[in-house]
Amino acid sequence: MLIQLTDALLILLCIFLPLALGAVHTWSITLFALIAVVLFNLSAFQPDFSFKKLFRFPVTAVSAVFLGYLIFQLIPLPPGILKALSPSTYKFYVDYSLTYPWVNSWRTISVYPWLTISELIKLISYGLIFLAIIFRATAKADSEKNQETSFKTMDYLELGCLTGMLAILLHSLVDFNLHVTANAFYFTVLFALAVVMGSKKKEEIAKKFILKIINAIILIGFIIALFGIVHKLSGSEKIYWVIKKDGSHFGPYVNYDHYAGFMSMCTSLAIASFMAKVRFSSLFLIKGLRNKLMWFSSKEASLTMRHFFAAIIMAGSIFYSSSRGGILSFIIAILLFFFVIIIRAKKSRKGRLIFFFILAVILSSIIIFWIGPDETFARFRQLNKFARSIIHESSVLSETRPGMWKDTIKIVRDFPLTGTGFGTFSSIFPKYRTHQWNGKFLFYTHCDYLQLISETGIIGFIFIIAFLIYFVRLYAQTARRIN
Repeated sequence: MLIQLTDALLILLCIFLPLALGAVHTWSITLFALIAVVLFNLSAFQPDFSFKKLFRFPVTAVSAVFLGYLIFQLIPLPPGILKALSPSTYKFYVDYSLTYPWVNSWRTISVYPWLTISELIKLISYGLIFLAIIFRATAKADSEKNQETSFKTMDYLELGCLTGMLAILLHSLVDFNLHVTANAFYFTVLFALAVVMGSKKKEEIAKKFILKIINAIILIGFIIALFGIVHKLSGSEKIYWVIKKDGSHFGPYVNYDHYAGFMSMCTSLAIASFMAKVRFSSLFLIKGLRNKLMWFSSKEASLTMRHFFAAIIMAGSIFYSSSRGGILSFIIAILLFFFVIIIRAKKSRKGRLIFFFILAVILSSIIIFWIGPDETFARFRQLNKFARSIIHESSVLSETRPGMWKDTIKIVRDFPLTGTGFGTFSSIFPKYRTHQWNGKFLFYTHCDYLQLISETGIIGFIFIIAFLIYFVRLYAQTARRIN
């Protein structure tokens, strides 16, 4: 009973978060955090629950250490220690406090502790979701009973999870996808599934659960993609035709960049699932044209073409969103995915994989041109202006994002060791900003990596490098198992 409830709540979050405008508002984030606590407690109440089981994965232990450092940023320190650890933080308190360091002199590394606490609540919620999925996906309840899905198929699905993660990691170089709750949640789910599927103890994997979650994500992504396309074609300037929000929205998301990031993860899973079915399809073992045509009426064909159709629609919606960063990161991630599976495939299978890759490109192009590519092409043509500005030696930093990055680097230089405090970028950035940008208040620097380094210093930089090394290693191990 607890297992079924855990699965239901997890799928409910998969549905709720993207539909709740990406869960960027306080009420939806609060609800997400509460459900995350419930999900983890449901796992903890299981008879075979063990923290040892969860911490056998290195990424769990490393993340716990990083979490400990973020909590340390909230511990009040005496002036002498604070000045030694972060002279700029000490100077910040001296400049903006009339009584420091004489009265109430113990202060935190975080220049705005409440913002750090707020972001920590979200981060801990993702961690609880990660641990709950790890436990559920390695439960013995259904692993020994579900043998119809081969480990080779799971390798394709793992590569699909990693491909979706790669798209987000690339997109986060020029955006703040991982600060959007829905996208960070989906990233966490894909990461947890990939870690489990990459486990050496594959006999303990609950394949039925993994397939349930992956199929749910594909279905949810497909429905949201259809809604996004229809909504865009309707020409409405309001989300759900009733909610007025500033910015360039697409589908249920307030911003089209974040929609593209979300959809890249869903589409990657659909493509991976489809290619796995193509790889092991009985169609290529059937002889005779009549028998091959009869195959298309089978249940196997229905499942295969369902995911193919879903992938085409979802990929088309990414291009229709007109998000340059989302489109480019998705293309790079998917091209790497196809490169891996084609290179690793046996000669007898390379032809069919290349055929379906070309077919997917053609059909996606048809969808894109049918719904209208004008706005997307117009946004990409803007890049030519920046290229020409470089050629003519004018400053490309007049464009908004590079300007923000340039100012954020100043924060990194002033707070190199400890940073300003997790989640405090918006409170410290006004002191460093050199552009007005129409008077807008900026909460994010449109580069998740740079913002994390500015908030956590060298420790954050080390964590990013460690995570990326782990990710590349996991991707490489999965690629080697593909055949």
